[in-house]
Amino acid sequence: MQRVRLVAFVLVLAGCASAFPEDALRSVDRSVTVTALRQDPAANLGRRVLLGGDILATRPMPNQTEVELLSKPLDGEDRPRPGDASDGRVIVTTPQFLDPAVYAAGRRMTVIATVTGEEERKIAELPYRYPVVAADAIKLWPREVVVPAYPPGPYFYPWPYAVWLAIPGLGPGPYWW
Repeated sequence: MQRVRLVAFVLVLAGCASAFPEDALRSVDRSVTVTALRQDPAANLGRRVLLGGDILATRPMPNQTEVELLSKPLDGEDRPRPGDASDGRVIVTTPQFLDPAVYAAGRRMTVIATVTGEEERKIAELPYRYPVVAADAIKLWPREVVVPAYPPGPYFYPWPYAVWLAIPGLGPGPYWW
């Protein structure tokens, strides 16, 4: 019985594991939110934060790549949660080349980053103050595939049976009704 409890406990812990190694997360200040960064980025300069969200745009430049990220709350695995809840936008910079075809709009990403400042840009015609962070570690999450609950088409039978039903004269006749 003890072994069963131990195995169950290990499985529960494994289900809540982060996307990053434990030693990389030790210096992260999880109390710093995007809302706090937007209100006073100067007070958080140099702090390591954990942020995640949906990629809005990836812009490669000569010495770095910028990723515009729509921040989302993170789950127990540090994966951005789906939905419309957001704290705002963040600019993530990295000296690595990130291909915009891979780091495409709509993909989810989580980063461990250091707060480096703020930058004012426009969203359409409105000025917006972006917190800017330098990525130390990046996790690009796999694309999510939506599988329909039922196969498409008029028949919900294995295909040989569906073909048999569809051929006039072979399928069940009116006497089956």
